[in-house]
Amino acid sequence: MAAMQRSFMNFVSKSRNIVGVNPRPPSWNMNRNRTVDQALLLATENNVCSGVDFQVRFASLKAVRSRMRSVASISKITKAMKMVAAAKLRGVQARQESSKPFTAGLKSFLKSTFGEIEGKETSGNHLVVAVTSDRGLCGGVNSNVVREIRKLLHEDKQNQYAILLCGDKGRDGLQRLYRNLFVVTIKDVFRAPVNFTQTCVVAEEIFKQKFDSVTIFYNHFKNAISQIVTRKVIPGLDIILKHAETFDSYEFESDMDSAQTLTDLYEFQFAVQLFDALLENATSEQAARMSAMDNATRNASEMYQKLTLTYNRQRQSVITGELIEIISGAEAL
Repeated sequence: MAAMQRSFMNFVSKSRNIVGVNPRPPSWNMNRNRTVDQALLLATENNVCSGVDFQVRFASLKAVRSRMRSVASISKITKAMKMVAAAKLRGVQARQESSKPFTAGLKSFLKSTFGEIEGKETSGNHLVVAVTSDRGLCGGVNSNVVREIRKLLHEDKQNQYAILLCGDKGRDGLQRLYRNLFVVTIKDVFRAPVNFTQTCVVAEEIFKQKFDSVTIFYNHFKNAISQIVTRKVIPGLDIILKHAETFDSYEFESDMDSAQTLTDLYEFQFAVQLFDALLENATSEQAARMSAMDNATRNASEMYQKLTLTYNRQRQSVITGELIEIISGAEAL
């Protein structure tokens, strides 16, 4: 190997004299312990070794290494986001499970009392409540809700609609076509864990609007990998008051009449329905984000493996080319 290196250095010095390059000062003479890579770099700078563009090869390897570092960083970030989403999912799912008996009991009572009007749409003014998240990176949870709302507004041209938004992503998806229908936009609904007090504040904003019925669009949590867009229709208070005589058969200890009792019960029932929708959507959001980050982590790992294979192949090609140049220079002597 040492003899081959000396032969190659003699070839480099002779080539300098042929092309008219001024020789280096004597102090610059390379020692025998110089590596082959340094000799190749010297030959590349003076265009002695022709046939392979070393600068392109070195730049290519540098770009691949930079890409590998970027993909590795992205993989770490998505893995951490997956763990955070999994932890949040356990918490919000526990709250959802604990609230189900209460919401189910109230639904059964109202269904038995107002079964003929519950869930039916009426003509007139409709309020659409779009429940979406404030953050992205959660798959198609938000886009599916926006798609269903667009479909409803596009198909139904007879009724008048207004849109109340819970979450920034719903606003981003609907403002281009239906900005003029926005009445209220509520942000940071899911920044803190959803509670009934927060839901009552949102319900008060809804009661300030004039409507004949309310349609709530949200994601129903089925399992960790499946979320279903749900459309819940709640009739307005005026329609409920038309059936106030239903409560005449009940006895009340207070002096309130059946209409006032029904009004209070309607507002409470509406808040419960909205609370159930917010919990369902929050659970679906965290489940979809966990699944999306898991897929992103796997894709990043696969990409890193492919980049590693590409880097090794290019590096091996560079080494092979360098060896060929060294052997060719030695044989030329």
